[in-house]
Amino acid sequence: MGSKRISRRQFIQRGGTAALGASFAGALLAGCGGGSEGGGGQVTYWSNLEGSGPQDYFGKNIEKPFEKSNKDTQLKVTFQPPDEMDRLVRTALQGGEGPDIVMTPGPAYAQEYIDANLFAELDDYAGQYGWDDKLLGWALDLGRVDGSLSAIPYQLQTMLLYYNKSLFGEMGMKPPKNRDELEAMAEELSGQGVVPFAAGIGDDPAAVEWFPTVFWNHYSGPDALYQALTGETKFADPIFVEAIELFKTYVDNGWFGGSQERFFSNGFDALHADFGEGKAAMNVEGSWFMASAADFFGQAAGNENDWDWTPLPPLREGVPPELYELGIGSTLSVNQSSQNANGAAAFVDYLVADKARVTEWMAAVPSAFNAPLPFQEGDFPSSMDPRVERQLVSLSQATSEGNFGYTNWSFFPAKSTVYIQEEMQKVLTGDITAAEYCSGLDEVFKEDRKEGLVPKIIKPGSA
Repeated sequence: MGSKRISRRQFIQRGGTAALGASFAGALLAGCGGGSEGGGGQVTYWSNLEGSGPQDYFGKNIEKPFEKSNKDTQLKVTFQPPDEMDRLVRTALQGGEGPDIVMTPGPAYAQEYIDANLFAELDDYAGQYGWDDKLLGWALDLGRVDGSLSAIPYQLQTMLLYYNKSLFGEMGMKPPKNRDELEAMAEELSGQGVVPFAAGIGDDPAAVEWFPTVFWNHYSGPDALYQALTGETKFADPIFVEAIELFKTYVDNGWFGGSQERFFSNGFDALHADFGEGKAAMNVEGSWFMASAADFFGQAAGNENDWDWTPLPPLREGVPPELYELGIGSTLSVNQSSQNANGAAAFVDYLVADKARVTEWMAAVPSAFNAPLPFQEGDFPSSMDPRVERQLVSLSQATSEGNFGYTNWSFFPAKSTVYIQEEMQKVLTGDITAAEYCSGLDEVFKEDRKEGLVPKIIKPGSA
């Protein structure tokens, strides 16, 4: 999609309309301008990485080693409140200042910066560092707008079907491979007093968007989503309405959380505890859950259960059997006004493009450093949980073959995302129908497209 250039005033006015994916990603990164041209000098970097452990790890294992290998460059890191990061960066860039390395919460945000001419072109650096040979092809395609590379996707995520492996073993069950198996399993589990899917949005109502993401990708399919996101078809079409109706039916059945009431009230700790204890059999959640799964299973949680994961099954014939919707937790770019673009690009390369370094970080701090690299079995250190390694390898290999879908928080613009989150709750309570919901989304999305706010939509291999 060709971009629609906007003024800096329009750019700053658009800030703060939504926090795409903020509830999912403990996203990292950013920097602040200053220093000499040619790579030396200072590259200051605002980071929204939270917690003393991850922050200390960043300083010891990333910041200091980078400075040691780039002796003329000083990386100055300032940790900023994650919820404030976009506003702070947006305001700084509006004034012609701000980070050398700009982190955004995802492609929709990056699109606005690109349209406002606030990002430097990275094509020369891509050639210098060999990014075309190192990174997955779709990642560079996503970062190119009007033929120029301006952003590098970072912190990859996807939605998965987790299951209580111990409970499945006791009940003689295997993970469902299609809709018929899923529904038969849900009926059997419900009949035996087990909630099929641990679920709840009590802590974060916006997390309801996980489920339109899952049902649109695994029922409607990535081809239908691609066509709608590029304006070829409508979100009001039956294939999207039917997906939302199916989700509502499952909620009405009590399959998600145990009841509609509990779906709205359950917090994350409660639903994860139910899952770990075997009160619920499965959990539909993002790959970020792997970072905390150990808190709810085994000795740490006071039970003897174990967990595993599988790709979400297709819910309609014709949908790929192994499909991973792409979630982009953040993007990395270089400030157009940076006085040390070479140093900033050197750090982006250091952070994203070296497989040996990245795999060590990904093993040490799960979910925080997921880079778009072509991983294979054996690439990761032995300290990594094999389930996590299998997920990262599967996501890398499937998406490299074009077998990917789209998460709402990465590929829908802000107003459309807010609509998806807020109005989906009204569908579940019966205040609006699935058809009304999808028609309303179609209208909001048309306005977003008209304003040039839709990020670049990369084409799946099946389209």
